[in-house]
Amino acid sequence: MDRRAFLLGTLAGSVLAAPIAAAAQQVGIGSSEWPPGPKGLGPGVSMLVVNRHPHTLHVRYPAGHTVGPHRHISGEDVTVLSGTLLIGWGEVWDPTKFKAVRAGENVVVPPGVVHFSAVREETVMEVKILGPYSIEYILDADDPRPEKR
Repeated sequence: MDRRAFLLGTLAGSVLAAPIAAAAQQVGIGSSEWPPGPKGLGPGVSMLVVNRHPHTLHVRYPAGHTVGPHRHISGEDVTVLSGTLLIGWGEVWDPTKFKAVRAGENVVVPPGVVHFSAVREETVMEVKILGPYSIEYILDADDPRPEKR
């Protein structure tokens, strides 16, 4: 299944996604406005800074969001607060390799390890970045930053 088919199938179920305010209350982060996340993660992603040192963020992916194969120079420690993060390992987008990380569960992504992800419903994660943040896509076509295309 390619990313477009995954996205179309996911959007069909997005009407069941909880509103932002309900998700924010559920994870205890109040009803603050969510500022946009880094452009490198694509449109619709939003983020709240919880702690600057160490870097701890709450990141919200909208329903149907995908992130193509990429790597970071620093490790990430990700705890899902609401929803489900689908994560796979390798340089080729392959949904058959997805592992579901559900609310309350954790996944650690070591520095330099190529991975990809998706969500079906709105998903909020706490992300601890274990050093400086960067994102390098394997394929330029997966990079949502206009200056990278």
